[in-house]
Amino acid sequence: MVTPMITEKMISNAPYAASTFTIIAGFTVRDWGVIIGVILTLITVIVNWVYKHRQDKREVERHKRELEKLVSLKDL
Repeated sequence: MVTPMITEKMISNAPYAASTFTIIAGFTVRDWGVIIGVILTLITVIVNWVYKHRQDKREVERHKRELEKLVSLKDL
C-alpha cells in the first residue's frame, strides 16, 4: 500500500530524476571521456598525495632514528 507521504516524495523527486536522466542520456562519447578523465585525474591526485604523505612520515621517523644513533655515538 502506497501512503500519501510516499506519493508526495515520489512526485516531488520525479522532476529531479527526469532531469538527471536527460542530462546523462544527452552526453556524447566525448563528454563521457572528459568526465571519466577528470574523475581519474582526481583519483590519481588523491592517491599520490596519500603515498607522499606516508613517505614523508617514514622519512621523518628515519631521520629521528639516525639522530638518536648520532647522539648515542657522541656520548661514547
